[in-house]
Amino acid sequence: MFVYHGLLVPPFKIIGRQSWVASQKFGIQDNGLLTFDFELPWVVKPVAEGSSIGVSIVKEKTSVRAALDQVFTLSDKAVVEKYIEGKEVQVGILNDTVLGAVEVRPKLEFYTYEAKYTAGLTEYILPPEIEPPTLEKAGAAALLAHRVLGCKGATRVDLIIDRDGKSFVLEVNTLPGMTETSLLPKIARLSGLDFPSLIEAILEESIMEGRRG
Repeated sequence: MFVYHGLLVPPFKIIGRQSWVASQKFGIQDNGLLTFDFELPWVVKPVAEGSSIGVSIVKEKTSVRAALDQVFTLSDKAVVEKYIEGKEVQVGILNDTVLGAVEVRPKLEFYTYEAKYTAGLTEYILPPEIEPPTLEKAGAAALLAHRVLGCKGATRVDLIIDRDGKSFVLEVNTLPGMTETSLLPKIARLSGLDFPSLIEAILEESIMEGRRG
């Protein structure tokens, strides 16, 4: 869907649990499941999880089986996508408007569950140290992704900006963290919207959407 609307996404392949289990059960070494049109390293992750649970970065093809086995304890489908090297940026959207963005710099290999929830393991740069035209394009890509999925209210869109300044959409978080230390409230605060005002804006839009219903 994103590609259809002109958004960049990392090259990817989806693998189903049933196909994977069958290939292992019958000892099929190469039935095309582990044939990819893109080079290593790869990101292996569940189709539907949060907080980077079950996500691995695979640098050698021999490691992909263990990564898939881990994913299939959590999900019926796995996504294997090309790892895009660059800056991770998360864009806040509120009521069809770009609030702003935060640059995420994990001290671990990537933005893992541990990096997200352990103090001191991730640096958050607000505003991002990215050229304004490039950041503006990232915001436009995030807003389009939000609209393409028919999202309402508040979302947080995760992107990677590569060395050439291209923005790759990784995912749209339709239920972003909403504690006072979560990223969307941090982004909102930078734009002049404090936490109570952010919550009020989300509730007001939800009520209006229900009335338009």
